[in-house]
Amino acid sequence: MSKATLRAAFFLLPYAGVLIGLDVAAHYGSLTNAELPVQFYLASDRSFGEYLEYALTAAIAVMMFLLWRRERAIVYLAHAILFVWLTLDNWIELHETFGLAAGPLFPQISALPVEPSHLAEASLMVGVGVFWLASLALAVRSITGRALAFNLALAACVFGAALFGVVVDLLVVWGEQGKVLHAILTFTEDAGEFAMIILAFLLTVGFFDLEYRQKHIGDRETAADSILTSG
Repeated sequence: MSKATLRAAFFLLPYAGVLIGLDVAAHYGSLTNAELPVQFYLASDRSFGEYLEYALTAAIAVMMFLLWRRERAIVYLAHAILFVWLTLDNWIELHETFGLAAGPLFPQISALPVEPSHLAEASLMVGVGVFWLASLALAVRSITGRALAFNLALAACVFGAALFGVVVDLLVVWGEQGKVLHAILTFTEDAGEFAMIILAFLLTVGFFDLEYRQKHIGDRETAADSILTSG
């Protein structure tokens, strides 16, 4: 584990722990009719947790773009585009807007106790995921070693976030639920997705740091060799 990852974790994880604690308190307050500020919820609009997620996914997108600029490996560009999408989707609620607009096009299936708008939201996210996976499958064949391991690990984090953000999200709105079950499912969705984003960020920081430190070492060695050769 790189020192950059440890430094990032030292500052990030305590704050993330506080946010998760606030989310638990907010859910408990909701169940006991002692409502707390909406900003305490991890996934509420413009909440403390959401602002942190915006920062983390945007930072991952920037690091992936810089790696693409340096390496010209398309896999980094695929990740950069995905995390730009995730940042915008989280910020301006792209999939929710799509769900409301396209919901009437989806039939109400009696066997599925889910509103058509939620099915439309899930279909959009699945479509984005399929496009990203196809791009990734084509791109990873051109890289090996540490870069391949990192990109597969980052892909696993994205898959984990999608599992919570799409599958568990459907369970949250699945039929009639008691308040306790609904609170548990909502917390599981929000905290699981939150954890996957944090893990993706820490992995990216570590890999980015290693790649750039290696580049600087290589540049210094090349410069030294040039001086010795010219001398």
